[in-house]
Amino acid sequence: MTLITLRSTEDGIARLLAQPGDIKPRRDDIRRSTLEEASAEHQEVFGDYVADLTTACGIADKWWEDTVNAQVKKGMDRDDAIAVSFNRRWAGPAAHPKVVWIVRLYWLACDKINTDFVPGKPVYPETFLLKWLVDAGEKELVQLIACMPYWPVGLDENGDWS
Repeated sequence: MTLITLRSTEDGIARLLAQPGDIKPRRDDIRRSTLEEASAEHQEVFGDYVADLTTACGIADKWWEDTVNAQVKKGMDRDDAIAVSFNRRWAGPAAHPKVVWIVRLYWLACDKINTDFVPGKPVYPETFLLKWLVDAGEKELVQLIACMPYWPVGLDENGDWS
């Protein structure tokens, strides 16, 4: 399966890994953490994340292919159909609600592990959700996440991720 994308995966990776630092300062030593260095809790939940995201990727890929094909059926050539589809849903296949839900769910799960289980050895959620996928060679999952123009989370009134 090859996801239909329009923008550079590398640019998406760089953008998403940098963005949270605009809201909460990031330390380079924590930013560079690897799965092997992480707590058992982080590692276990990351495995669940990969499994759930793999399922969501298959669903989102089919949905996005159908979205593009609907434009082709209206008479557009494939390149134009892709461009129009991305103009309507900027995140492309990552706009599928299941993908957005999984990203939010696991962002908050990583933050909870950091707070409740291993406060001395945190893992930044963007590292957990994207860098570790890159490190693991999960090209299609990376491509999917890199379609997101921004992370679907924010800060509440207490400065906590929500």
